[in-house]
Amino acid sequence: MSKQCTKPKRKRDEQWFKDKMLLVQAQANRQVLQEEELEFLADPGIAETSSTQYAVTNNAAYQA
Repeated sequence: MSKQCTKPKRKRDEQWFKDKMLLVQAQANRQVLQEEELEFLADPGIAETSSTQYAVTNNAAYQA
């Protein structure tokens, strides 16, 4: 049986990851995010990986 998708997959390119990382940083800084931004962060199509964690940690190290 094939899986029926109701939404087309989002293009995941460099800009997509940059936007995601900026929203994670904003949330870490306790900024209030809009509903649309929260939905983007909670995208079930991607699991949090070590590369995402590395990017946030790496950027935080340079800000110190």
